[in-house]
Amino acid sequence: MTCRACRSDLDHCHGTLVVHATVPVECTEPDCFDTSRVRHMLVVDCSDLAHGCGCTETYVRVGTLRVS
Repeated sequence: MTCRACRSDLDHCHGTLVVHATVPVECTEPDCFDTSRVRHMLVVDCSDLAHGCGCTETYVRVGTLRVS
């Protein structure tokens, strides 16, 4: 079975693009070579990951210090 983008021969990735607060985006697909949003059907914020993300904790801690 192939996806619609595969059948249409469109440049795309089957992985999920993870957007981080303090580090570059990453893709869950190990062979992904281009992490642009237009290539990915699924884009999530790292704070929405099941076990969270260390960069979000760092961002919140730094942001809190600046506000105080």
